[in-house]
Amino acid sequence: MFQGWRVLGLTLLTQTLQAGLLVYGFGVVILPFATEFAVPRQTLMFASTLMALATNLLSPTIGSLIERGSIRRLMLIGAIMLALGFVLLSQVRAIWHVLVIFALVLSLANLLLGQLTSATLMARWFTRMRGRAMGFSAVGTSIGGLVMPPILAALIAQFGWRTGFLIAGIGAAVLLIAPILWLVVDRPSDVHQFADGAPQPAHAPVAVAGQTPAAAPIRDIVLSPRFWQITAVIGLTVGTYLALLANLVPHATDLGIPAPRAAFLMSVTALCAIPGKLAFGVLADRIGSRTAFWIVIALTAASLAVLLAGETFAGLVAACVLLGLAGGGLLPLWGVIVAQAFGQANFGRAAGAMNPAMMPFTLLAAPFAGRMYDRTGSYEIAFGAGLVALALAALLNARLRPAQRDALA
Repeated sequence: MFQGWRVLGLTLLTQTLQAGLLVYGFGVVILPFATEFAVPRQTLMFASTLMALATNLLSPTIGSLIERGSIRRLMLIGAIMLALGFVLLSQVRAIWHVLVIFALVLSLANLLLGQLTSATLMARWFTRMRGRAMGFSAVGTSIGGLVMPPILAALIAQFGWRTGFLIAGIGAAVLLIAPILWLVVDRPSDVHQFADGAPQPAHAPVAVAGQTPAAAPIRDIVLSPRFWQITAVIGLTVGTYLALLANLVPHATDLGIPAPRAAFLMSVTALCAIPGKLAFGVLADRIGSRTAFWIVIALTAASLAVLLAGETFAGLVAACVLLGLAGGGLLPLWGVIVAQAFGQANFGRAAGAMNPAMMPFTLLAAPFAGRMYDRTGSYEIAFGAGLVALALAALLNARLRPAQRDALA
């Protein structure tokens, strides 16, 4: 049996818990501390900033470790950190304890169970079906966003936040540690298989367990023009997407839409991301990742245009459908583009180095949109700037030469 399918299913599980608990569930996790320690929301949100900074800064190191060592070992550490982080949160006595846990413990879980390790495994196990595999794997983040926040909220309501976090930590350990040990195989060659489950090609050498293709030095990757072109294309698009996502509910309430209906818009976006991930995974395999990414850019721009043109709830729902479909394509296409540009032997290094390189886009876009609103009382300038950023991303995408698929490994 081709073990790549088992590895794919495992990455769906890890991203469900990683995104569900640490990204979509962040607001549920952090809110009890406002009452417990009587601190302002701004202080609480700093936990998210610390986790994001640590995740991005550690990415190059983890990317290099992925290529030199064992992904299974790294993912196991991530599972332990996720469980340990929630157990520690259940015992905190001061707000600075919370900030340290997010910065030093949960940031590792966020990185080691997230896109970097999952996409690297998909790049190694799949070639012809790489886009579809990455799309299906990334569906886990959307499932996590739909399932985990309500579960966390129910645990806190039923048992209190301390016991609720303790249960969440134990549950994460039970759900992740054994499956990671059982299902993760670093490379097809480790079990004498080939990517996509293909039989050994006639021209290929016999697979040797632990054998890896030659890798390029990280310096050569980072100094290549292609690295910075891809960083700019993806960073501009992701930054615009994150800015829209962060300011969507405030924009809706500014238009007089009640908070519960405004929150429903986030659910629409998350739901539409699921078919977006699956569809763009298929498109990447059939029409190429660069062409598929143009569609993502176009859908994001259409969402902005709808927001600028209308102020009705129906218009906002339409914008969220477009935004969700576009956002669904970002994760799988990012993985496919990097894998095709640098090869599966260099995927971990290239992807790891790209995360901090994109920080100016991913960390500053949402605050910029908020700043423009504070100065003008409207999101028009921010949304217009988003259209400019997307136009620049499209132009840079046009300059990317289509990458050749790497050989079966």
